[in-house]
Formats: sequence, C-alpha cells, structure tokens
Amino acid sequence: MPLLALLAASPAPDAGPPEPSVSIRALLDRRHPRAPDLDRVGTWLGTDRPLLLRGALKGRVVLLDFWTSGCVNCLHALPVLRALEERFRGKPFQVVGIHSGKFDAEKEVSAVAEAMARHGIEHPVGTDSDMVVWEQYVIHGWPTSVLVDARGYAVAWFRGEPELPTLTGWVQAALDDGRARGVLASGPPEFQRPAVRDTGPLAFPGKVLALSGGRLAVADSGHHRILTFDGSGRLLRTVGSGLEGFSDGAPDSASFRSPQGLAERDGALYVADTGNHALRRVDLESGRVETVAGTGRKAEGAIQAAADARTSALRSPWDVAFLGDTLWIAMAGSHQLWRLDVRTGALSAGAGNGREGLDDGPLAEATFAQPSGLATDGQVLFVADSEASAIRRVDPRAGSVKTLAGEGLFEFGLRDGPLGRARFQHPLGLALEGGILWVSDTFNGAVRRVSLADGQVSTVARGLAQPGGLTIAGGRLVVADTDHHRLVTVSPAPAAVAPLPLAGLTPPSVKGLVERPVLATRALPVQHLEDATVASGALDLQLEVRLPQGHTFTAGAPQRVELAVGGRSAPVQLESGGGLLRARAAISPLRTASDAVYTVSLYYCRDGQGSVCLVDRRRLLTRLIPAEGAPPAATVHYRPTPPAPGS
Repeated sequence: MPLLALLAASPAPDAGPPEPSVSIRALLDRRHPRAPDLDRVGTWLGTDRPLLLRGALKGRVVLLDFWTSGCVNCLHALPVLRALEERFRGKPFQVVGIHSGKFDAEKEVSAVAEAMARHGIEHPVGTDSDMVVWEQYVIHGWPTSVLVDARGYAVAWFRGEPELPTLTGWVQAALDDGRARGVLASGPPEFQRPAVRDTGPLAFPGKVLALSGGRLAVADSGHHRILTFDGSGRLLRTVGSGLEGFSDGAPDSASFRSPQGLAERDGALYVADTGNHALRRVDLESGRVETVAGTGRKAEGAIQAAADARTSALRSPWDVAFLGDTLWIAMAGSHQLWRLDVRTGALSAGAGNGREGLDDGPLAEATFAQPSGLATDGQVLFVADSEASAIRRVDPRAGSVKTLAGEGLFEFGLRDGPLGRARFQHPLGLALEGGILWVSDTFNGAVRRVSLADGQVSTVARGLAQPGGLTIAGGRLVVADTDHHRLVTVSPAPAAVAPLPLAGLTPPSVKGLVERPVLATRALPVQHLEDATVASGALDLQLEVRLPQGHTFTAGAPQRVELAVGGRSAPVQLESGGGLLRARAAISPLRTASDAVYTVSLYYCRDGQGSVCLVDRRRLLTRLIPAEGAPPAATVHYRPTPPAPGS
C-alpha cells in the first residue's frame, strides 16, 4: 500500500499520512516548499518542448511520477496514471514522468524511449540519469509520485504503488484550490506528442518456447497476442485479436495484455498474461483461450491461496514452467514463486515470503527480487531473479533456495568466470539443455552460457536490445531480441547472431486499440461480423443492429456506438426506434484492407408486462476490403442474442 507523506514546512517528506479527520483542502492550506523546476532534466521524451513549472506547466496541477523501466511496481502504477489522465482529460492537469534509472542500461535515452513505447506511456517523460531531480525532490524509492499544485508548490508525496481514489481526490482538490485562488490555467499544457513508430510484424516479443512437433511459440507482447510457427518459420496460428484486453474464447476474438511466459503440457500452451495478472490456457489444436488463474485485476495485498485459482488476484506473473503436474509461476509483482495444480485448479505458495531481497534458505523464508525467468531439469528450478541480477536454484523436494550468482539489489555488471564471481544485469530469460543454462542477460544486451558442471559463465553474444526470452528449438538457440522487434538465432561457436526469418506474419490491424481499460471491472467480448467489399474512394459505412422479435430499444437510454477504422476514430450518426438501430459514418478513402472496430453499448427491453431490460456491451469487428468498382456504401449487420427468459 502506498505511504502518503506530506510536506509541512520542510522540503524533506518526513510527515506521515494525514489523520482521517483532516480534509485534503485543509492540508493544501498548510505551508509547502516551492517545487524545484524541471530545468535539470536531461532529455525530454514524448513532447516537442521542455515542460517547466514556470513555463508550459505554469498554472497547472502536475503529478510527477518517479519511475524506472525495470521496476515492476512502477509498471503497476501505469494503469492508474492512465486512468487519472483520462479522468482529468482537458483539465489544467498533467502527468509528467521522471525516469531516474537504477541500472546502467536503463539510463540510456534510447532505452527509456523504447520502454515508453513498450508500455504504452503517452505522457511526457524527462530523463534523470544522474538522479539530480530525484535528489531535488528527496525521493527514496521507486515508484514515488509528487503532486505540485497550480501555484508551483510541492504539496504531497505518494510512495509505492498509487491508488486511483487517493490520487483522484488530491488532484481534484488541487484543481479546486487553484481555481479558488485565481491561479489555475484554463486548460492542459500545450505540446506536441511525436508520432508512434511502427515496429513491423512483431512488437517487443517477450518469451519464446520450443513446442512439440518442431513448432515454436512466441509471446508477441507488444501486439498482445501469441504466435505459433512451424520449424521453417512459417506462421501456423495467431491467438489473440490484437486488442489489448481480457477475453476468453476463439483465437481471433480472445485477447491478452502484454503476455510473457509460456509452458506446454498435454496439447495446451499455458501463458503468463502479465498485464492482466492472469494465467491463460490455449488449446493448441483449436486455439481457444480460457483463463485458469487470476481475475484480470492486480492483487492489492498479498496473493491468496485458493482451491479455484480463478478467484485469486495475482501480481504480474512473468514466466511459467512445469514440474510434474505443477505449473510453477514466477510472480514478479509479489517477489515470489507460486504453484498451480493444473489437475485441480488449486493455487498455492511456492517460494518466497513476499519481501524484496536476496536471501537464501527454506522455501517460505527465502526472498526474491522480481523473479522473471524459469527453467527446469525436471528436478529443480532455475530462476532469473531480475532486480537482484541473480541466478537462483530452487529445490522443491529439499525445500530450499540457493543463490548461484548475484550479491544484492544494487550489484550488477557484465563479468564472466566462476558463477560466484560472475555479474549479470537484470536477466529475464532462461533455457536449459544438456547441462547448459542459457541466460537472456537483458540489460547487458547479451546471451550468457552457464555450464552447470563446472560453474563457468561465458558471454556468447552481445549487441542485442534487451532480449527477453530464449529457447532451444530444432537444435538452434532462438532469442527474442525484444527491443529490435525480431527473433534471432545465436551460434555460440563461432559466435554469430542471425535474424530468424518468419513467413506469413503481419501486424494486427487493430493494434493500439484497447478492448477494455485494465482498471475496468469486466471484459468486453469481441465479435466478428461479415467482411465488406467497399469502394476504394470515400465510403458511407452503416452498422445495422436489429433486435430479435419481441424486443425494443429503450426509449431515452444512452445508446452508444463508437467507430475506429484503421486505428482512427470516425464520427457516427445514430438513429434508433423500435427494434432497429442504425449507425452511419463517412469513411476516408482506403488504400488497403482495414478493420472497422465498433464499440457498442446497447440498451433494450423485452416487450410486455414485467419486461426485462438488458445491456449489451461489446466490440464488433468487420474487415473492410477496398476494390475497384465496388459500391461506395456498405452495411454490416449485428443481431444481439438476449438470454432466454428465466436465465
């Protein structure tokens, strides 16, 4: 839980949380120090100009988010910040990220820019590689947010993962206070965001896994989907619509959010759906997706063991591996390992007490620091413990955890030699074969080789861009070169890195769209409608929704239809009456086939006495295919299916 610290008359945020009886407005009336301006920021990203408190941010309420890209708790803060930005869109309010990197690799401007793209960060970010702004604001850990009021005073510190209701209350109070004092600007600051760069067919691929039958599975994390290929690199199946969301079902309508770890068992692929804080099961024959653990929401406290893992909220599962019938889970967000019995669906604690650290000992007493990669020889587990830059060995039978390499949360580097002296930098991926443990040494941009027989570590490849996962497939070492948006093969002797050709792969046409916010309480299902062949010029597109007989659209209800074509919004004209609704839109000329994505909220009732009123909320997808000579108007149809009476 985040600790709220308030500044009284000193710049050091030492005061504790306010008494419940003390209003936020009263706290704003206390003396506060002037917030240091942001002129010591190194490089500004996500904006075309510097954002200074005495310049573009003057008269605005500003929330400074101090973060670092490798910190899972910082990643947990991002959905809250997005929701806050949406809540106050158009108001004189701005979130500004201050990236004060922990690891050397995180301090590079290009790495921060890639992290922003990978995690969908749209607010501006200033780099603080020398920790100057960090020290000016007396920051002690990641993540920490600082609220600056419209007068330019630092009024509140929020340490740890933020809570949306708390931040919302403070921002609203600061806006009201600035308005009452006559210092509030009329709107948000003016700056231009750079265009989003296209990554190509893959976007920040995370984990990779060799499957039975010579196939290869890839977590195309930035595209929120799972891909399978044959041994030649030809695409076999895409699982996931490309929408960022949390829906089970058929492979073209199911959705994920930044999936990572993969494990195969009995014709199924188990997926660590990291951004959804869930585990998903993909039937490799049909491609159907079901949730086997997690609720789609982040656990706000300790994860709870459960007889049905689907009732227990998780925290950023990053990798998975099987030992017998037990699926071990690297739960990066709680600094633990957990276990899922795939026969019974029961979830239980595996190792780690939940405190972040690097302590060996019995399973329940050991500490981990963001475990993110797993490998097994069938007897023990090897763990990439990323924030400790460590390699750990977990023996479930002996009930013990042992550190093989790594000395602490701030000990990292690139050094070969005996395991006890070797150094890694935020490793995320492991693969084991023939007594050799291969390591994706992520922040070193390297692949490392660990001989378990003699404990020697060597570097076999460098120059990769934050590689996230690796596997042995068809006798080749396949590596996800994550920030280069590609897969590569690595040959240890002689050392060589070569791109892995992939055939039949295209980016999802719905990329960038969100099926539902991560903080929403339920998923929107996705339904595919018929394709439409349309003119290549300007187009009139109509969605026709016809209710089943005996049902009528609710008079006065806020029927809602939104449309995006090729990722761009299109205005919709809506008319409804009786059991028919039409949504018309003028579409700009199409050069290539594009997906039209409708987001609908429909309200209708059964006719007759004691009628039942219903709400239908979903995404409707239709493929628009331009062709010469095709008509300049097209209609696609959706017929809701209400539940049977009494259901």
